[in-house]
Amino acid sequence: MKSSNLLIGLGIGVLVGAAIGAFFATSDEDKAEFTDEVNSTVNKAKKRIGKVVNDGLEELDKATERVTQVAKDTISRVKAHQI
Repeated sequence: MKSSNLLIGLGIGVLVGAAIGAFFATSDEDKAEFTDEVNSTVNKAKKRIGKVVNDGLEELDKATERVTQVAKDTISRVKAHQI
């Protein structure tokens, strides 16, 4: 999880750095157009990142349920063999 957060942070940092560099190197008209494009790209990235995070959380919930069920089954078997 830490490595994915690091990659997300690095990706956002690269986008921001590129945006700042291009912003200072262009005319006012180009700045406005570029700003709109960057905002659109950032919004798309946020949606994709949100979807990936949600999908990951869903898979984590499923895995947790499976582990919990295996633990319950194991406990039941141990108790059944104690008698």
